[in-house]
Amino acid sequence: MAAMSAASQAFQAYVQAIRLLAPERGRASGIVLAGVALAGIQVAEPVLFGHAINALLARENALGLVLLWGAASFVSFLAAMAISLLCDRLMHRRRLAAMGTFFEHVLALPASFHSRSQSGSLMRIMTSGVDTLFNFWLPLFREQIGNFVALGVLVPVAFWMNWRLASLLGVLIGVYTIVNLAVVRRTSGGQSHVEGHFTQVSGTVGELFGNATMLQSFLAVPLEVRSIRSSLDRILAAQYPVLNWWAVMAVLTRGASSISIVSIFAYGSWLASHGQSSVGEIVSFVGFATLLIGRLDQLTGFLMSLFTRAPMLVQFFGVLRERSDVIEFTDAVPLEVTQGRVRFENVSFQYPQGSGAIRGLDFEVAPGETVAIVGPTGSGKSTALSLLQRAYDPEKGRITIDGQDIRHVTLNSLRGSIGVVFQEAGLFSRSVGENIAIGRPEASMAEIEEAARLAGAYDFITGKPEGFAAPVGERGAGLSGGERQRLAIARALLKDAPILILDEATSALDTATETRLQGALERLRKGRTTFVIAHRLSTIRSADKILVLDNGSIAECGTFDELVERGGIFAGLARDAGVAAKRQAMPEPQYAYLEAAE
Repeated sequence: MAAMSAASQAFQAYVQAIRLLAPERGRASGIVLAGVALAGIQVAEPVLFGHAINALLARENALGLVLLWGAASFVSFLAAMAISLLCDRLMHRRRLAAMGTFFEHVLALPASFHSRSQSGSLMRIMTSGVDTLFNFWLPLFREQIGNFVALGVLVPVAFWMNWRLASLLGVLIGVYTIVNLAVVRRTSGGQSHVEGHFTQVSGTVGELFGNATMLQSFLAVPLEVRSIRSSLDRILAAQYPVLNWWAVMAVLTRGASSISIVSIFAYGSWLASHGQSSVGEIVSFVGFATLLIGRLDQLTGFLMSLFTRAPMLVQFFGVLRERSDVIEFTDAVPLEVTQGRVRFENVSFQYPQGSGAIRGLDFEVAPGETVAIVGPTGSGKSTALSLLQRAYDPEKGRITIDGQDIRHVTLNSLRGSIGVVFQEAGLFSRSVGENIAIGRPEASMAEIEEAARLAGAYDFITGKPEGFAAPVGERGAGLSGGERQRLAIARALLKDAPILILDEATSALDTATETRLQGALERLRKGRTTFVIAHRLSTIRSADKILVLDNGSIAECGTFDELVERGGIFAGLARDAGVAAKRQAMPEPQYAYLEAAE
Protein backbone atom coordinates (compact mmCIF):
# COMPACT_ATOMS: atom_id res chain seq x y z
CA MET A 1 0.00 0.00 0.00
CA ALA A 2 2.86 2.37 0.82
CA ALA A 3 4.42 1.79 -2.60
CA MET A 4 1.07 2.36 -4.33
CA SER A 5 0.53 5.51 -2.30
CA ALA A 6 3.99 6.79 -3.26
CA ALA A 7 3.34 5.97 -6.92
CA SER A 8 -0.02 7.75 -6.80
CA GLN A 9 1.52 10.84 -5.25
CA ALA A 10 4.30 10.79 -7.84
CA PHE A 11 1.79 10.58 -10.69
CA GLN A 12 -0.21 13.52 -9.34
CA ALA A 13 2.98 15.56 -8.88
CA TYR A 14 4.04 15.02 -12.49
CA VAL A 15 0.57 15.95 -13.74
CA GLN A 16 0.93 19.22 -11.83
CA ALA A 17 4.38 19.66 -13.37
CA ILE A 18 2.87 19.48 -16.87
CA ARG A 19 0.29 22.09 -15.88
CA LEU A 20 3.09 24.51 -15.02
CA LEU A 21 3.91 24.65 -18.75
CA ALA A 22 0.46 26.09 -19.52
CA PRO A 23 1.71 29.70 -19.97
CA GLU A 24 3.75 28.49 -22.97
CA ARG A 25 1.48 25.76 -24.21
CA GLY A 26 1.80 26.95 -27.83
CA ARG A 27 5.58 26.51 -27.93
CA ALA A 28 5.35 23.24 -26.02
CA SER A 29 2.78 21.89 -28.49
CA GLY A 30 5.02 22.85 -31.41
CA ILE A 31 7.93 20.94 -29.89
CA VAL A 32 5.70 17.90 -29.36
CA LEU A 33 4.54 17.91 -32.99
CA ALA A 34 8.12 18.23 -34.21
CA GLY A 35 9.12 15.33 -31.97
CA VAL A 36 6.31 13.17 -33.36
CA ALA A 37 7.43 13.87 -36.92
CA LEU A 38 11.04 13.10 -36.00
CA ALA A 39 10.05 9.78 -34.42
CA GLY A 40 8.19 8.78 -37.58
CA ILE A 41 11.28 9.50 -39.70
CA GLN A 42 13.51 7.47 -37.38
CA VAL A 43 11.19 4.45 -37.58
CA ALA A 44 11.20 4.72 -41.37
CA GLU A 45 15.00 4.46 -41.57
CA PRO A 46 15.28 0.69 -40.78
CA VAL A 47 12.44 0.04 -43.26
CA LEU A 48 14.28 1.90 -46.02
CA PHE A 49 17.50 0.10 -45.10
CA GLY A 50 15.80 -3.30 -45.35
CA HIS A 51 14.24 -2.48 -48.72
CA ALA A 52 17.63 -1.29 -49.97
CA ILE A 53 19.22 -4.60 -48.92
CA ASN A 54 16.49 -6.59 -50.69
CA ALA A 55 16.97 -4.50 -53.82
CA LEU A 56 20.71 -5.12 -53.79
CA LEU A 57 20.23 -8.87 -53.32
CA ALA A 58 17.79 -8.87 -56.24
CA ARG A 59 20.39 -6.93 -58.29
CA GLU A 60 17.96 -4.02 -58.63
CA ASN A 61 18.86 -0.30 -58.52
CA ALA A 62 18.82 0.71 -54.84
CA LEU A 63 20.21 4.22 -55.35
CA GLY A 64 16.83 5.90 -54.91
CA LEU A 65 16.20 4.09 -51.61
CA VAL A 66 19.69 4.90 -50.38
CA LEU A 67 19.28 8.59 -51.25
CA LEU A 68 15.88 8.66 -49.57
CA TRP A 69 17.36 6.98 -46.51
CA GLY A 70 20.19 9.52 -46.45
CA ALA A 71 17.78 12.43 -46.82
CA ALA A 72 15.65 11.09 -43.96
CA SER A 73 18.72 10.84 -41.74
CA PHE A 74 19.77 14.41 -42.59
CA VAL A 75 16.29 15.80 -41.88
CA SER A 76 16.24 13.80 -38.65
CA PHE A 77 19.55 15.39 -37.59
CA LEU A 78 18.37 18.95 -38.33
CA ALA A 79 15.01 18.39 -36.60
CA ALA A 80 16.68 16.95 -33.50
CA MET A 81 19.00 19.97 -33.30
CA ALA A 82 16.11 22.44 -33.61
CA ILE A 83 14.03 20.59 -31.01
CA SER A 84 16.94 20.55 -28.57
CA LEU A 85 17.60 24.29 -28.87
CA LEU A 86 13.94 25.30 -28.56
CA CYS A 87 13.29 22.84 -25.75
CA ASP A 88 16.31 23.96 -23.71
CA ARG A 89 15.27 27.60 -23.85
CA LEU A 90 11.66 26.85 -22.96
CA MET A 91 12.48 24.63 -20.00
CA HIS A 92 15.06 27.01 -18.56
CA ARG A 93 12.42 29.77 -18.62
CA ARG A 94 9.85 27.58 -16.92
CA ARG A 95 12.32 26.39 -14.29
CA LEU A 96 13.11 29.96 -13.24
CA ALA A 97 9.40 30.82 -13.31
CA ALA A 98 8.68 27.86 -10.99
CA MET A 99 11.43 29.00 -8.62
CA GLY A 100 9.97 32.50 -8.56
CA THR A 101 6.50 31.13 -7.89
CA PHE A 102 7.73 28.99 -5.00
CA PHE A 103 9.76 31.83 -3.49
CA GLU A 104 6.85 34.28 -3.70
CA HIS A 105 4.40 31.74 -2.31
CA VAL A 106 6.55 30.81 0.71
CA LEU A 107 7.16 34.45 1.65
CA ALA A 108 3.40 35.07 1.55
CA LEU A 109 2.57 32.14 3.86
CA PRO A 110 1.52 33.01 7.42
CA ALA A 111 3.58 32.84 10.58
CA SER A 112 1.88 29.55 11.50
CA PHE A 113 3.56 27.87 8.50
CA HIS A 114 7.00 29.33 9.14
CA SER A 115 6.86 28.47 12.84
CA ARG A 116 6.70 24.76 11.95
CA SER A 117 9.10 24.85 8.99
CA GLN A 118 12.88 24.97 8.80
CA SER A 119 14.51 27.41 6.41
CA GLY A 120 17.12 24.82 5.42
CA SER A 121 14.40 22.32 4.51
CA LEU A 122 12.48 24.90 2.48
CA MET A 123 15.65 25.83 0.59
CA ARG A 124 16.33 22.21 -0.30
CA ILE A 125 12.72 21.60 -1.30
CA MET A 126 12.85 24.61 -3.62
CA THR A 127 16.18 23.81 -5.28
CA SER A 128 15.52 20.07 -5.54
CA GLY A 129 11.98 20.68 -6.76
CA VAL A 130 12.88 23.03 -9.60
CA ASP A 131 15.78 20.78 -10.62
CA THR A 132 13.38 17.84 -10.75
CA LEU A 133 10.95 19.86 -12.87
CA PHE A 134 13.72 20.73 -15.31
CA ASN A 135 15.00 17.14 -15.46
CA PHE A 136 11.46 15.98 -16.15
CA TRP A 137 10.44 18.58 -18.72
CA LEU A 138 13.63 18.67 -20.79
CA PRO A 139 14.07 14.95 -21.66
CA LEU A 140 10.30 14.47 -21.89
CA PHE A 141 9.89 17.05 -24.66
CA ARG A 142 13.29 16.63 -26.25
CA GLU A 143 13.37 12.82 -26.41
CA GLN A 144 10.79 10.82 -24.50
CA ILE A 145 7.63 11.90 -26.29
CA GLY A 146 9.40 10.91 -29.51
CA ASN A 147 10.33 7.59 -27.90
CA PHE A 148 6.71 6.85 -27.01
CA VAL A 149 5.61 7.73 -30.54
CA ALA A 150 8.42 5.69 -32.13
CA LEU A 151 7.43 2.63 -30.11
CA GLY A 152 3.78 3.17 -30.96
CA VAL A 153 4.56 3.38 -34.69
CA LEU A 154 7.24 0.69 -34.70
CA VAL A 155 5.03 -2.14 -33.44
CA PRO A 156 2.28 -1.92 -36.13
CA VAL A 157 4.89 -1.37 -38.87
CA ALA A 158 6.77 -4.45 -37.64
CA PHE A 159 3.58 -6.57 -37.76
CA TRP A 160 2.83 -5.24 -41.24
CA MET A 161 6.28 -6.31 -42.46
CA ASN A 162 6.47 -9.75 -40.82
CA TRP A 163 4.11 -10.81 -38.08
CA ARG A 164 6.29 -13.75 -37.03
CA LEU A 165 9.35 -11.62 -36.30
CA ALA A 166 7.10 -8.93 -34.83
CA SER A 167 5.64 -11.47 -32.40
CA LEU A 168 9.11 -12.27 -31.09
CA LEU A 169 9.78 -8.55 -30.78
CA GLY A 170 6.53 -8.18 -28.85
CA VAL A 171 7.51 -10.92 -26.41
CA LEU A 172 10.86 -9.21 -25.79
CA ILE A 173 9.09 -5.88 -25.17
CA GLY A 174 6.69 -7.55 -22.74
CA VAL A 175 9.43 -9.20 -20.68
CA TYR A 176 11.48 -6.01 -20.60
CA THR A 177 8.45 -3.94 -19.49
CA ILE A 178 7.42 -6.38 -16.74
CA VAL A 179 10.92 -6.39 -15.27
CA ASN A 180 11.03 -2.59 -15.34
CA LEU A 181 7.68 -2.26 -13.59
CA ALA A 182 8.79 -4.73 -10.91
CA VAL A 183 11.92 -2.68 -10.20
CA VAL A 184 9.96 0.58 -10.08
CA ARG A 185 7.47 -0.94 -7.65
CA ARG A 186 10.30 -2.18 -5.44
CA THR A 187 12.14 1.14 -5.32
CA SER A 188 9.56 3.95 -5.35
CA GLY A 189 8.57 3.73 -1.67
CA GLY A 190 12.18 3.28 -0.55
CA GLN A 191 13.36 6.34 -2.44
CA SER A 192 10.54 8.42 -0.98
CA HIS A 193 11.77 7.39 2.47
CA VAL A 194 15.33 8.40 1.56
CA GLU A 195 14.27 11.84 0.32
CA GLY A 196 12.29 12.44 3.50
CA HIS A 197 15.46 11.78 5.51
CA PHE A 198 17.44 14.14 3.26
CA THR A 199 14.97 16.99 3.73
CA GLN A 200 14.97 16.52 7.51
CA VAL A 201 18.78 16.52 7.66
CA SER A 202 18.94 19.63 5.45
CA GLY A 203 16.69 21.51 7.85
CA THR A 204 18.78 20.46 10.84
CA VAL A 205 22.03 21.41 9.14
CA GLY A 206 20.61 24.84 8.30
CA GLU A 207 19.81 25.41 11.97
CA LEU A 208 23.26 24.28 13.04
CA PHE A 209 24.98 26.62 10.58
CA GLY A 210 22.90 29.50 11.92
CA ASN A 211 23.89 28.70 15.51
CA ALA A 212 27.55 27.74 14.97
CA THR A 213 28.85 30.26 17.53
CA MET A 214 26.52 29.00 20.25
CA LEU A 215 27.48 25.37 19.54
CA GLN A 216 31.16 26.23 19.81
CA SER A 217 30.58 28.11 23.03
CA PHE A 218 28.79 25.17 24.65
CA LEU A 219 31.25 22.59 23.22
CA ALA A 220 28.28 20.97 21.47
CA VAL A 221 29.90 20.66 18.03
CA PRO A 222 31.13 17.04 18.45
CA LEU A 223 27.73 15.87 19.67
CA GLU A 224 25.87 17.54 16.78
CA VAL A 225 28.39 16.21 14.26
CA ARG A 226 27.86 12.68 15.59
CA SER A 227 24.10 13.16 15.33
CA ILE A 228 24.34 14.34 11.71
CA ARG A 229 26.70 11.50 10.79
CA SER A 230 24.27 9.05 12.36
CA SER A 231 21.46 10.51 10.25
CA LEU A 232 23.62 10.24 7.12
CA ASP A 233 24.33 6.58 7.95
CA ARG A 234 20.57 5.95 8.19
CA ILE A 235 20.10 7.58 4.79
CA LEU A 236 22.78 5.34 3.32
CA ALA A 237 21.20 2.24 4.88
CA ALA A 238 17.85 3.18 3.32
CA GLN A 239 19.49 3.95 -0.04
CA TYR A 240 21.40 0.66 -0.46
CA PRO A 241 18.37 -1.59 -1.19
CA VAL A 242 17.20 0.90 -3.83
CA LEU A 243 20.67 0.97 -5.41
CA ASN A 244 20.74 -2.83 -5.56
CA TRP A 245 17.59 -2.91 -7.66
CA TRP A 246 18.86 -0.15 -9.91
CA ALA A 247 22.05 -2.12 -10.50
CA VAL A 248 19.98 -5.17 -11.50
CA MET A 249 18.01 -3.01 -13.91
CA ALA A 250 21.17 -1.56 -15.47
CA VAL A 251 22.62 -5.04 -16.10
CA LEU A 252 19.36 -6.34 -17.57
CA THR A 253 19.13 -3.33 -19.88
CA ARG A 254 22.60 -3.95 -21.28
CA GLY A 255 21.89 -7.65 -21.74
CA ALA A 256 18.52 -7.05 -23.39
CA SER A 257 20.12 -5.45 -26.46
CA SER A 258 22.37 -8.43 -27.18
CA ILE A 259 19.63 -10.96 -26.40
CA SER A 260 17.17 -9.20 -28.72
CA ILE A 261 19.58 -8.95 -31.68
CA VAL A 262 20.72 -12.59 -31.32
CA SER A 263 17.11 -13.76 -31.00
CA ILE A 264 16.04 -11.82 -34.11
CA PHE A 265 18.97 -13.19 -36.13
CA ALA A 266 18.39 -16.76 -34.97
CA TYR A 267 14.63 -16.74 -35.52
CA GLY A 268 14.94 -14.74 -38.72
CA SER A 269 17.48 -17.19 -40.14
CA TRP A 270 15.16 -20.06 -39.39
CA LEU A 271 12.25 -18.26 -41.05
CA ALA A 272 14.40 -17.37 -44.06
CA SER A 273 15.40 -21.01 -44.47
CA HIS A 274 11.69 -21.85 -44.69
CA GLY A 275 10.90 -19.01 -47.08
CA GLN A 276 8.95 -17.03 -44.49
CA SER A 277 11.29 -14.03 -44.29
CA SER A 278 13.66 -12.13 -46.51
CA VAL A 279 17.19 -10.99 -45.69
CA GLY A 280 16.00 -7.38 -45.91
CA GLU A 281 13.29 -8.04 -43.34
CA ILE A 282 15.83 -9.61 -41.00
CA VAL A 283 18.06 -6.53 -41.41
CA SER A 284 15.06 -4.24 -40.80
CA PHE A 285 14.09 -6.16 -37.66
CA VAL A 286 17.64 -6.00 -36.36
CA GLY A 287 17.34 -2.24 -36.84
CA PHE A 288 13.96 -2.36 -35.11
CA ALA A 289 15.44 -4.32 -32.21
CA THR A 290 18.35 -1.89 -31.90
CA LEU A 291 15.98 1.07 -32.08
CA LEU A 292 13.58 -0.60 -29.68
CA ILE A 293 16.17 -1.42 -27.05
CA GLY A 294 17.74 2.02 -27.39
CA ARG A 295 14.37 3.70 -26.94
CA LEU A 296 13.39 1.40 -24.08
CA ASP A 297 16.74 2.03 -22.46
CA GLN A 298 16.16 5.78 -22.62
CA LEU A 299 12.60 5.37 -21.36
CA THR A 300 13.75 3.14 -18.52
CA GLY A 301 16.40 5.61 -17.43
CA PHE A 302 13.85 8.41 -17.69
CA LEU A 303 11.22 6.54 -15.69
CA MET A 304 13.74 5.50 -13.06
CA SER A 305 14.84 9.12 -12.69
CA LEU A 306 11.20 10.13 -12.34
CA PHE A 307 10.63 7.71 -9.48
CA THR A 308 13.97 8.60 -7.95
CA ARG A 309 13.18 12.30 -7.83
CA ALA A 310 9.40 12.09 -7.42
CA PRO A 311 9.55 12.56 -3.61
CA MET A 312 11.29 15.91 -4.15
CA LEU A 313 8.50 17.00 -6.47
CA VAL A 314 5.83 15.78 -4.04
CA GLN A 315 7.42 17.93 -1.32
CA PHE A 316 7.67 20.90 -3.72
CA PHE A 317 3.98 20.84 -4.61
CA GLY A 318 3.11 20.08 -0.99
CA VAL A 319 4.50 23.48 -0.03
CA LEU A 320 2.71 25.15 -2.97
CA ARG A 321 -0.56 23.66 -1.70
CA GLU A 322 -0.11 25.36 1.67
CA ARG A 323 -2.61 28.15 2.03
CA SER A 324 -2.85 31.11 4.33
CA ASP A 325 -5.68 31.19 6.82
CA VAL A 326 -5.86 34.92 6.09
CA ILE A 327 -7.78 35.55 2.88
CA GLU A 328 -8.02 38.88 1.11
CA PHE A 329 -11.58 39.39 -0.12
CA THR A 330 -12.08 40.19 -3.79
CA ASP A 331 -13.93 43.38 -2.84
CA ALA A 332 -11.25 44.52 -0.34
CA VAL A 333 -10.46 48.23 -0.50
CA PRO A 334 -7.30 50.12 0.52
CA LEU A 335 -7.15 51.15 4.15
CA GLU A 336 -7.45 54.89 4.71
CA VAL A 337 -5.83 55.98 7.96
CA THR A 338 -7.16 59.44 8.74
CA GLN A 339 -6.45 59.52 12.49
CA GLY A 340 -5.02 56.20 13.61
CA ARG A 341 -7.76 55.14 16.03
CA VAL A 342 -7.55 51.37 16.72
CA ARG A 343 -10.38 49.40 18.25
CA PHE A 344 -10.47 45.75 19.45
CA GLU A 345 -14.11 44.70 19.75
CA ASN A 346 -14.55 41.56 21.89
CA VAL A 347 -11.75 39.77 20.02
CA SER A 348 -11.05 36.08 20.71
CA PHE A 349 -8.56 33.74 19.05
CA GLN A 350 -6.79 30.45 19.72
CA TYR A 351 -3.89 29.00 17.73
CA PRO A 352 -4.75 25.89 15.70
CA GLN A 353 -2.11 23.95 17.63
CA GLY A 354 -3.99 24.79 20.82
CA SER A 355 -1.19 26.71 22.57
CA GLY A 356 -1.88 30.35 23.39
CA ALA A 357 -5.14 32.26 23.11
CA ILE A 358 -6.82 35.59 23.75
CA ARG A 359 -10.38 35.94 25.02
CA GLY A 360 -12.76 38.85 24.71
CA LEU A 361 -10.22 41.64 24.21
CA ASP A 362 -12.13 44.90 24.12
CA PHE A 363 -10.28 48.23 24.16
CA GLU A 364 -9.65 51.35 22.11
CA VAL A 365 -6.46 53.29 21.39
CA ALA A 366 -6.90 56.96 20.55
CA PRO A 367 -4.93 58.61 17.71
CA GLY A 368 -1.34 59.30 18.75
CA GLU A 369 -1.75 57.38 22.01
CA THR A 370 0.86 54.92 23.31
CA VAL A 371 -0.50 51.71 24.79
CA ALA A 372 1.76 49.20 26.50
CA ILE A 373 0.74 45.55 26.71
CA VAL A 374 2.30 43.56 29.54
CA GLY A 375 1.72 40.28 31.25
CA PRO A 376 3.30 36.92 32.06
CA THR A 377 4.79 34.79 29.30
CA GLY A 378 2.02 33.20 27.23
CA SER A 379 -0.58 35.75 28.28
CA GLY A 380 -1.35 36.71 24.66
CA LYS A 381 0.62 39.94 24.17
CA SER A 382 2.21 39.07 20.83
CA THR A 383 -0.90 37.22 19.70
CA ALA A 384 -3.02 40.35 20.03
CA LEU A 385 -0.69 42.40 17.86
CA SER A 386 -0.34 39.58 15.34
CA LEU A 387 -4.09 39.88 14.86
CA LEU A 388 -3.71 43.62 14.27
CA GLN A 389 -1.33 42.85 11.39
CA ARG A 390 -3.64 40.03 10.14
CA ALA A 391 -1.08 37.29 10.62
CA TYR A 392 -4.28 35.53 11.74
CA ASP A 393 -7.94 36.47 11.83
CA PRO A 394 -10.01 36.53 15.04
CA GLU A 395 -12.42 33.69 15.65
CA LYS A 396 -14.79 36.16 17.27
CA GLY A 397 -15.07 39.92 17.28
CA ARG A 398 -13.33 42.36 14.99
CA ILE A 399 -10.50 44.89 14.83
CA THR A 400 -11.03 48.30 13.25
CA ILE A 401 -8.75 51.17 12.27
CA ASP A 402 -10.60 54.45 11.96
CA GLY A 403 -13.82 52.45 11.84
CA GLN A 404 -12.68 50.15 9.00
CA ASP A 405 -12.76 46.39 9.68
CA ILE A 406 -9.24 45.24 8.82
CA ARG A 407 -10.64 42.03 7.25
CA HIS A 408 -12.25 44.15 4.53
CA VAL A 409 -9.15 46.09 3.47
CA THR A 410 -6.25 44.96 1.30
CA LEU A 411 -3.38 43.29 3.10
CA ASN A 412 -0.79 45.53 1.46
CA SER A 413 -2.52 48.71 2.60
CA LEU A 414 -2.97 47.34 6.12
CA ARG A 415 0.61 46.22 6.58
CA GLY A 416 1.87 49.32 4.82
CA SER A 417 0.14 51.39 7.51
CA ILE A 418 1.87 49.58 10.37
CA GLY A 419 5.54 49.94 11.25
CA VAL A 420 7.15 47.29 13.44
CA VAL A 421 10.40 47.22 15.40
CA PHE A 422 11.06 43.66 16.49
CA GLN A 423 13.28 42.31 19.23
CA GLU A 424 15.52 40.94 16.48
CA ALA A 425 16.37 43.64 13.96
CA GLY A 426 15.97 41.25 11.02
CA LEU A 427 18.86 42.57 8.96
CA PHE A 428 20.00 41.16 5.62
CA SER A 429 23.49 40.59 4.31
CA ARG A 430 23.35 43.83 2.34
CA SER A 431 24.55 47.38 2.80
CA VAL A 432 23.45 49.61 5.68
CA GLY A 433 21.49 51.84 3.29
CA GLU A 434 19.69 48.91 1.69
CA ASN A 435 18.67 47.55 5.09
CA ILE A 436 17.21 50.90 6.14
CA ALA A 437 15.32 51.22 2.85
CA ILE A 438 13.93 47.67 2.85
CA GLY A 439 10.36 48.96 3.18
CA ARG A 440 10.86 51.94 0.87
CA PRO A 441 13.39 51.00 -1.81
CA GLU A 442 12.45 54.11 -3.78
CA ALA A 443 13.57 56.41 -0.93
CA SER A 444 16.24 58.97 -1.76
CA MET A 445 19.64 58.94 -0.09
CA ALA A 446 18.74 62.14 1.73
CA GLU A 447 15.66 60.47 3.24
CA ILE A 448 17.70 57.43 4.31
CA GLU A 449 20.29 59.64 5.96
CA GLU A 450 17.61 61.67 7.77
CA ALA A 451 16.04 58.48 9.12
CA ALA A 452 19.47 57.37 10.33
CA ARG A 453 19.99 60.72 12.09
CA LEU A 454 16.67 60.53 13.90
CA ALA A 455 17.39 56.94 14.93
CA GLY A 456 20.79 57.89 16.35
CA ALA A 457 22.57 55.73 13.77
CA TYR A 458 24.16 58.39 11.55
CA ASP A 459 27.41 58.76 13.48
CA PHE A 460 28.35 55.08 13.63
CA ILE A 461 27.36 54.61 9.97
CA THR A 462 29.45 57.49 8.67
CA GLY A 463 32.29 56.33 10.90
CA LYS A 464 32.64 53.24 8.70
CA PRO A 465 34.93 53.53 5.66
CA GLU A 466 32.10 52.60 3.27
CA GLY A 467 29.47 54.64 5.11
CA PHE A 468 25.94 53.72 4.05
CA ALA A 469 27.42 51.24 1.54
CA ALA A 470 29.05 49.23 4.34
CA PRO A 471 27.87 45.60 4.49
CA VAL A 472 26.26 44.55 7.76
CA GLY A 473 26.93 40.81 7.43
CA GLU A 474 24.43 37.99 7.72
CA ARG A 475 21.68 39.01 10.19
CA GLY A 476 23.76 42.07 11.06
CA ALA A 477 26.66 40.02 12.44
CA GLY A 478 29.07 42.91 11.78
CA LEU A 479 27.19 45.27 14.12
CA SER A 480 26.59 45.51 17.85
CA GLY A 481 23.14 44.87 19.31
CA GLY A 482 22.51 48.60 19.77
CA GLU A 483 23.62 49.37 16.22
CA ARG A 484 21.33 46.71 14.81
CA GLN A 485 18.35 48.12 16.70
CA ARG A 486 19.15 51.66 15.57
CA LEU A 487 18.97 50.46 11.97
CA ALA A 488 15.64 48.79 12.75
CA ILE A 489 14.34 52.07 14.18
CA ALA A 490 15.65 53.99 11.16
CA ARG A 491 13.84 51.52 8.91
CA ALA A 492 10.57 52.14 10.76
CA LEU A 493 11.11 55.92 10.62
CA LEU A 494 11.68 55.79 6.88
CA LYS A 495 8.51 53.75 6.39
CA ASP A 496 6.65 56.51 8.25
CA ALA A 497 3.59 54.38 9.03
CA PRO A 498 0.83 55.99 11.14
CA ILE A 499 0.58 52.96 13.45
CA LEU A 500 3.63 51.58 15.25
CA ILE A 501 4.35 48.33 17.08
CA LEU A 502 7.40 48.03 19.33
CA ASP A 503 7.61 44.29 19.92
CA GLU A 504 10.11 44.02 22.79
CA ALA A 505 12.33 46.24 20.68
CA THR A 506 15.02 46.68 23.34
CA SER A 507 14.68 43.56 25.50
CA ALA A 508 17.76 41.94 23.93
CA LEU A 509 19.96 44.94 24.84
CA ASP A 510 21.76 45.81 28.03
CA THR A 511 20.25 48.52 30.22
CA ALA A 512 22.79 51.20 29.23
CA THR A 513 22.29 50.63 25.51
CA GLU A 514 18.52 50.56 26.00
CA THR A 515 18.66 53.90 27.81
CA ARG A 516 20.62 55.44 24.94
CA LEU A 517 18.02 54.21 22.48
CA GLN A 518 15.03 55.63 24.35
CA GLY A 519 15.44 59.04 22.72
CA ALA A 520 15.28 57.50 19.25
CA LEU A 521 12.23 55.44 20.22
CA GLU A 522 10.52 58.54 21.60
CA ARG A 523 11.05 60.26 18.26
CA LEU A 524 9.70 57.23 16.45
CA ARG A 525 6.55 57.19 18.61
CA LYS A 526 5.82 60.90 18.20
CA GLY A 527 2.53 61.48 16.38
CA ARG A 528 1.87 57.76 15.91
CA THR A 529 -0.60 55.39 17.49
CA THR A 530 1.82 53.07 19.26
CA PHE A 531 1.63 49.62 20.80
CA VAL A 532 4.50 48.54 23.04
CA ILE A 533 5.23 45.02 24.21
CA ALA A 534 7.89 45.03 26.89
CA HIS A 535 9.13 42.79 29.66
CA ARG A 536 11.16 45.63 31.16
CA LEU A 537 8.54 47.74 32.85
CA SER A 538 10.98 50.64 33.16
CA THR A 539 10.58 51.24 29.41
CA ILE A 540 6.81 51.87 29.58
CA ARG A 541 6.58 54.52 32.28
CA SER A 542 5.50 57.16 29.75
CA ALA A 543 2.79 55.01 28.16
CA ASP A 544 -0.64 56.68 28.09
CA LYS A 545 -2.31 53.40 28.95
CA ILE A 546 -1.12 49.98 30.08
CA LEU A 547 -3.09 46.80 29.41
CA VAL A 548 -2.23 43.88 31.67
CA LEU A 549 -3.07 40.53 30.10
CA ASP A 550 -3.45 37.34 32.06
CA ASN A 551 -4.41 34.03 30.46
CA GLY A 552 -5.48 35.85 27.29
CA SER A 553 -7.80 38.37 28.93
CA ILE A 554 -7.44 41.96 30.12
CA ALA A 555 -6.90 41.73 33.85
CA GLU A 556 -6.05 45.39 34.49
CA CYS A 557 -5.98 48.67 32.59
CA GLY A 558 -4.66 52.07 33.56
CA THR A 559 -1.61 54.30 33.78
CA PHE A 560 1.63 53.22 35.40
CA ASP A 561 0.86 54.96 38.70
CA GLU A 562 -2.76 53.80 38.80
CA LEU A 563 -1.82 50.17 38.32
CA VAL A 564 0.92 50.29 40.94
CA GLU A 565 -1.46 51.87 43.46
CA ARG A 566 -4.07 49.13 42.89
CA GLY A 567 -1.65 46.50 44.15
CA GLY A 568 -2.73 43.94 41.55
CA ILE A 569 -0.87 41.90 38.95
CA PHE A 570 1.01 44.88 37.51
CA ALA A 571 2.08 46.06 40.96
CA GLY A 572 3.53 42.61 41.57
CA LEU A 573 5.38 42.67 38.26
CA ALA A 574 6.74 46.15 39.03
CA ARG A 575 7.85 45.08 42.51
CA ASP A 576 9.60 41.98 41.10
CA ALA A 577 11.29 44.14 38.45
CA GLY A 578 12.47 46.62 41.07
CA VAL A 579 11.15 49.66 39.17
CA ALA A 580 10.14 52.89 40.86
CA ALA A 581 6.48 53.31 41.66
CA LYS A 582 6.37 56.84 40.31
CA ARG A 583 5.54 57.27 36.63
CA GLN A 584 8.16 59.40 34.88
CA ALA A 585 8.29 61.11 31.51
CA MET A 586 10.67 59.75 28.94
CA PRO A 587 14.00 61.63 29.13
CA GLU A 588 14.70 63.89 26.22
CA PRO A 589 17.43 62.66 23.91
CA GLN A 590 20.84 64.13 24.55
CA TYR A 591 22.23 63.76 21.01
CA ALA A 592 23.40 67.00 19.47
CA TYR A 593 22.28 65.97 16.03
CA LEU A 594 18.78 65.30 17.35
CA GLU A 595 18.59 68.77 18.82
CA ALA A 596 19.73 70.18 15.51
CA ALA A 597 16.99 68.20 13.80
CA GLU A 598 14.41 70.05 15.87
